[in-house]
Amino acid sequence: MLNIMKECTGCMACVNSCPALAIRITEDEYGFLMPVVDTESCINCGLCERVCPIEIRGEDEEKTAPMEAWAMYHNNEEIVRISSSGGVYYALAKAVTDRGGIAFGCFYDIKKKEARLEDTDNLPLTALLTSKYVESRIGEEGLKRVKKQAETGREVIFCGTPCQAAGLKAYLGKEYDNLLITDFACGGVAAQPYLRDYLKALEDRYGSPVKKMSFRDKHYGWGQYCFYTEFENGEVYRKTAMSDPYFFCFLRSSMQRLSCHGCLFSDDHKSDICLSDFWRCDFFDVDRNDRKGISLALIYSEKGRQKIRELSDVMHMESLPIEGASYHLKGRTCPETKLPEIFRDMSTAKNEGVEALRDKLLTDEEKKFYDRRQEIMDDQELRRSHPEIVGNGQIVQKP
Repeated sequence: MLNIMKECTGCMACVNSCPALAIRITEDEYGFLMPVVDTESCINCGLCERVCPIEIRGEDEEKTAPMEAWAMYHNNEEIVRISSSGGVYYALAKAVTDRGGIAFGCFYDIKKKEARLEDTDNLPLTALLTSKYVESRIGEEGLKRVKKQAETGREVIFCGTPCQAAGLKAYLGKEYDNLLITDFACGGVAAQPYLRDYLKALEDRYGSPVKKMSFRDKHYGWGQYCFYTEFENGEVYRKTAMSDPYFFCFLRSSMQRLSCHGCLFSDDHKSDICLSDFWRCDFFDVDRNDRKGISLALIYSEKGRQKIRELSDVMHMESLPIEGASYHLKGRTCPETKLPEIFRDMSTAKNEGVEALRDKLLTDEEKKFYDRRQEIMDDQELRRSHPEIVGNGQIVQKP
């Protein structure tokens, strides 16, 4: 029987730790990045198992719990606009880099059509902002680069998925006072080929290479996920999440890595700070910033508490009750009976593309509904006359 809770997360702690360089990274049959051991080169030291966050996690290990919760958004409206939610990671990373430190995060290289771990020594901080709903390549040297910078005494901030954060902590084996680890409320990761092939299909349709891409364009408002692509010929593709094939399939959990369906870290964060959209802000007595984008910051360490408090000059901050604010910290389980459906959807996405997968997942009536909804969202007159209905994805039918 397949134990989905023990499936590899792709954090690459084992690859970065191997003293014999006996572990290489390859794509599995569905396109996900997997570590593979070269048995001839392996020296059987066991280090790969000792740094695996899945292997070292005890069955009855007590889960981490947040110490504090904050509703936050940046005082600079432009920072909020270009961020997925309220701009907390930007503020944290900017403080680090302004002091001569370095920030690590996910960068999507639109030319190579590849998501990978990058840093602000090589790219501007803004290149690491916004959500990327795809698996990022840590690489054989990614965690080594983070450790090397931390060992110099330089201030470092890392942002990754919860499993990547757990992998980094396990790989390091000790705390570094100058290293701040952040993660986020993650909905899983899709394999890189799914997005790469989808972007190539869009390029063929528009007759031009992709110039810019955003998963969280705020054209329709913060509350409405929006996939935006700009092409070198000036053409623009913009769809709400449920109308865009890639985003739709992602939100339906139809092409996530197997480990994501039974993630051990969705409710057990090993980071100093966990960031997310504060979708439930309307249920709390906080300033909602006209719903332009509000972040929820959950604090897991004294270091995280200190770093968040240092942002009070640039961020609007309001303390929240922990129990109510941490509503999204829920463990994931996946019954064995669902596995055939998961494998079927991943195979369709890999071999036929996400557009074919969306067609198979939706009924004709559902397709008509989402097409009509997209038309309404794009109706400029409705957007002007009924902003409270059309904005932030609240529209259901034409008023």
